Amino acid sequence: MMLQEQKLQDWLARLAENEDYAAHPLMAEFRALADEHLKLMRQLTKIAKISDRMQTDTRQMAQALHAASQTDPLTELPNRRHMVDRLESELCRIRRSGGGGFALIMLDIDHFKEVNDAFGHAAGDHVLVEAAGLLRRNLRGHDLCARWGGEEFLILLPDTDQIQAETVAEKLRGLIAHHSIAHQGHSIAVTLSLGVAAYRPGRTADDCIQAADDALYIAKRAGRNRWAAAA
Repeated sequence: MMLQEQKLQDWLARLAENEDYAAHPLMAEFRALADEHLKLMRQLTKIAKISDRMQTDTRQMAQALHAASQTDPLTELPNRRHMVDRLESELCRIRRSGGGGFALIMLDIDHFKEVNDAFGHAAGDHVLVEAAGLLRRNLRGHDLCARWGGEEFLILLPDTDQIQAETVAEKLRGLIAHHSIAHQGHSIAVTLSLGVAAYRPGRTADDCIQAADDALYIAKRAGRNRWAAAA
């Protein structure tokens, strides 16, 4: 647009230098039309810039909304929707390439209601945030830890078998059990119950999640602060 404007201005300057054109009765009207055309070109340039900014803002907003829809606002972990999408992707990868399987760990903070009752809901939120940070920092970069709901978390371990996943579950159980969470002068101790389930051929995403959830309740019934394997 700026190049076109410059060309028009150069052309007008050349016409002004020519006595025949400069003295023509319609030259004044022509100049007025040219000036109006230049104004319109400048307005179009401004509109184009505004449109570009709006498109950029729209893309950024869409990206932010997508990230928000995939993230738990309290812990900043991926949420249930994100986990389900990722799990479906893992299943597609296995069906497509026949690559290594994966394992799921469903875990729950034991007696979490007692934390809220004794210290308040703000303390409960703090415990969730601290536990989420510990879990995230002690997993591999390509593992996924999501807040499943309430005080439950679901961990996806790609390329991991049952024995390896059980080792991870015990590591995480020990980390939380030996970590005291400080909040407003209080020292809050919590433990985890965990259910471990490795992928089995033919299982759907719901089947895999249910197997890990069933194993979690085995651990709870066995006394909590422990992990259990899927039947």
